[in-house]
Formats: sequence, structure tokens, C-alpha cells
Amino acid sequence: MKRETLFWDLTLKLEAFTHTVPVPFAVYYAIITQKMETEHWRIFIALCVVFATGIGLLGTFVRHLLLKYVFAKIERIQIPTAGISSLSKEELEYAKSVKILLFRYPLLEAIIIVIRWLSGVIPISFLFFYLVTYMPSVLRSAIFTFVMIAPVSFVTYYFISESSVRQLFDLPQIKNVELQEKDIPKFNYFARILVAFFSLAALPFVIFSYILYSLAMGEIAVKEPMIPIVTVSFIFIIPLVVCSYVVAKSVNEGLNETSRSLGELSKGNFDVVVTPKSSDDFAKQAFYLSSVISKLKGMYEEIRNLNEGLEEKVTQRTNELNQTLKDISNLKIQQDGDYFLTYQLLNPLAIKDVESKKLEVDHLVRQKKVFEYKNQRYDIGGDINISHSIVLQNKRFLLFANADAMGKSMQGAGGALVFGAVFQSIVQRTKTDPGYQALGPEDWLKYNLQEMHMIFEAFDGTMLVSLTMGLLEEDSGRLFFLNAEHPSIVLYRNKKAEYLSADVSYRKLGTLGAMPIQHIKEFQLKPGDILIIGSDGKDDLLRLDEEGKWEVNSDEQVFLKLVEATEGNLLAITKQIETLGQVIDDISLIRICYLPKNIS
Repeated sequence: MKRETLFWDLTLKLEAFTHTVPVPFAVYYAIITQKMETEHWRIFIALCVVFATGIGLLGTFVRHLLLKYVFAKIERIQIPTAGISSLSKEELEYAKSVKILLFRYPLLEAIIIVIRWLSGVIPISFLFFYLVTYMPSVLRSAIFTFVMIAPVSFVTYYFISESSVRQLFDLPQIKNVELQEKDIPKFNYFARILVAFFSLAALPFVIFSYILYSLAMGEIAVKEPMIPIVTVSFIFIIPLVVCSYVVAKSVNEGLNETSRSLGELSKGNFDVVVTPKSSDDFAKQAFYLSSVISKLKGMYEEIRNLNEGLEEKVTQRTNELNQTLKDISNLKIQQDGDYFLTYQLLNPLAIKDVESKKLEVDHLVRQKKVFEYKNQRYDIGGDINISHSIVLQNKRFLLFANADAMGKSMQGAGGALVFGAVFQSIVQRTKTDPGYQALGPEDWLKYNLQEMHMIFEAFDGTMLVSLTMGLLEEDSGRLFFLNAEHPSIVLYRNKKAEYLSADVSYRKLGTLGAMPIQHIKEFQLKPGDILIIGSDGKDDLLRLDEEGKWEVNSDEQVFLKLVEATEGNLLAITKQIETLGQVIDDISLIRICYLPKNIS
């Protein structure tokens, strides 16, 4: 497209609108709202003609310079012969700046026409005051003229200029230059229609308001006010039609551009180029459509390449998949072997070595991690139950410990393995060393818990274990126990379950800087009493709340109700737990019944 063609196209459309609608309209409006002498009117009209002509010529000359500048920049862009990628980084950035300038050009025309009106109305008024005399009605007329004419001129100039400049986006230097969505000035249709509506609404509102004001002040220059009102109303139809037409044309051009691109795409033409040509919503659609076309083109190329060597690629992919599955299977076998070895090491440590006619002791462990090894199912985790019969100060005691090593699968099992080995070492030392057998139950618990703390501190806080450990004297039913950040013991007595809380809950084994062991909790059991010692897995259930959202159970009373409902039966308790929600942690339980009814 030639510069002269665009210049005359814009000039004829814009100046024709200005000098056939706003200028005559403003002159007529000024005439009917002023009372002047004939000589004063001649001066006023002469000023209007001179300034209208001069500013019109100046505006046309500025448009000539602007278009000359724009086309000079366009001509400096090298037309790519091998695609846009053949341009250097500097050349590409320059081309982008020129394309952005085209998007901004309509706004320049719209701002210039507002400046033109401002440059005409104000000087005419002040020159009239200088040459004739100061008249408040002339100043008011000038202000109201600018308020009613400038907005509609702004909107019309913007849309007409945008429509004419669209053709420049198809130039070979510009067409394939890609911009980011953020680079394009935004003027969406919500704002466009809103501005157009208020600019058109301002025209009759200002006119009729000022005519009524002039009537009230006696400044109206006509005897029959209805004549200018009807005339002004008729003239108002012209800017209304023009402004509505340019807005509708802008929408139609955007729709046609999008429809053309979609039509080419429907024919299977994935090489169609969708270029934004305006600052409205269709520019955003162009970006989205371009992205869709690019992805469809990539998918089409990939499908075509796949079809060309489908059989070979299927065989290749199948072999790769089989190899991957084989590798995964080998890793799984190796991992399960490691799990099984850990299970074999941990199993002998989690034992129940109790010989008593006055006690019933049961263990139950359900580890979360389940694996298969040589067609057999096993489980490992961080929970461990240990119970022994020992002698302290010539009295028989039941020693029990329920521990939970922090971590899942191998990490937890490693902590349980270390704990089990250390604990069994302490038990064997107690059974064989008279010095340890001479200790009272409270001292024995203090010394040995402190010793286990020191051993686990060697891991620098990376291996922590919570536990409940206790000694139950068989003859008297006196219970001595302590707690290290572990759930409280449950006492089931007379069909009622309650928690036995230790006076002090010590820090987990392995916690650096833990306080010394000083207090041991003592409690007297009665015949038929049942103790349930368990890890936090019995409480950590994933349940649905009233709103249908998953949440971890935080109600400690739930487990007490289960103990009461099952009368302290471990297997029944675990089945009830599984019905209440999803188990998300290891579960370990110890049941101790003191002087059960079946023992005489």
C-alpha cells in the first residue's frame, strides 16, 4: 500500500467528517446562543473561518509528516527471504517497534483532533475578547463547544484511522513479525462502546442544557427556541450515524478476519497466519487462535510422522517399554529383598516373652507398608511391641514397651530396628546382671530410658522414637510407666474406658537437649482391669467431614468408644478402626489384662 493512498484515504474521511459535522454544528450552536451586534458577528465568524481553515491545514500537514515517518520506518525493515528467523536480533526488535507504532497510530490521530479543537476554540475566544470586548456568553459557549464536540471527534477519528491502518499489517515487512500479547496497547470493546456511548450522550446533553440555560438568562438569539432545538436534534443524527457506523465496521472487520482464519483452518491449511490488526478483543483472539493453529500444526506433523513409520515406531516403543518394565521389575525385586531382610532382622526383636498366671498379654501390629517376596506377603514399618517377664528386687514384673519410630517404610523400620536391638540388650542385661535386678521399678525405668536417649542422640536428631514403657508388678498390680510423646495408656475398667496420662511427657528418644528423666507415673490396678497401649496410628484416620471434605480425625474419644464397644478385644478394635475411615499410619497395640476372670 502506498503512503499517498493511505494519506488521501484518511484525510478525506477524517476532514470530511470534521468540516461537514462538528465545525458547522459548532458555528450554528454559537450563533443561536449569542446576542451580538452585526460588526461583532463578522469578526467572530471571520475568526472561526480563519482558525478552522488554518488548523485543518495544519492537521493535514501533521498527518502527512506522521505517515511519512511511519512509512520511512517500514521501508527500513528488510523483507525476510528465508523466514522471519533470518533477521538478526536487532532487526527483529526494530520490526517489532514499528509494528507496535502501527497499533498506536489511531490513538495519535484521535489525540491530535482533540488538540486541534482545543487550539481553535481557546484562541478564537481570547482574540475575540481582545479585538471586541469580554463577553461571558462567548467564554461559556467555547467551553461547552469543546466538551460536546471533542469526545465524538476523538471516537470517530480513532475508529476511522484504525480501519484504514489495518491494511499496513499485511505488508510483507510487517506480516510475519510476532508480538507478545502484552506488547499491544489494550482498548477492548467494553471500553470502546462505553466511550462511544458517553461521547454521543454528551452531545445532546450539553446542547440542550446550554440552550435551556441561554433561554433562562435571556441570551438566546432566536425568537422561536423550538426551531434550533429541532435543527440541532436533526443535525445530531449525523454524528450518531457516523460514530455507530465506524464502531460497527470495526467489529465487522475483526469478525471477518477471525472468520477468514477459521475458514482456512477448516480446510486443513495449518500455514495460515493470524495477525492482530487492532488493539481490541479480536487481537487477543488472534493470539489465542495463532497458538491453537501452532499446536494443531505440531500435532498434525507428529501424527503424519507417526503414520509414516508407525510399525517400526510401535516396535521400538514396545521394546523400550518392555526394557523399562524389566528394569522396574528388577528394582522392585531388589527393593523387596531389602524390605524382606529388614523384616527378618526386625521380627525377632518384636517379641512377647511372658510367663505369668496372673496376666494375659496380647500384641497386634498392622504396618502400613505391605510388600511381596517369593509369593509371600509381609509388612514393615516403624511400630514395634515388646513385652518380657523380668525380676526386680525379687519381685516379678511385666515389662512392656510400645514404640513408634518416625518415618515411613524403610526409615521407620530402621528406627524400630535400632530401638528393638537396644531394648532387647537392656532386657538381657537385666535378666543376667544382679546389679540391674537390684534396682526398683522407678529407677530401672529412669536409668534405661535415659540410656536409650543417649544412644539415639548419636544420630543427631535424624532418628526419633516415641514410646510408652512400663513395669507391672504381678503380685500387687502396681503399674509404673512413663511416656515419651506417645498416646496415653487406656484403662478399661467396669465396661468404661479412660486415659491414664503420665504426669510428664518426655521428648522422643533422640531429641537433642531433652530434659533428664525424673518422674515415673504409678497406678494401682484392680482384678479384671485391662490396659490398652497403642501408637498414634489408631487415632490417625482419614475421614469425611460434614461438608464432604477429607480430614484427619482429631477426636481422642473415638478410640475410647471403640474399646468400650469391643470390650478391649484387639482384633475387633482394628476391624472397627478400618470401618471408620482410611488408615494412614502403622497401628500397634498391646493388651494387658490383670487377674482375668478365668484365672482363679
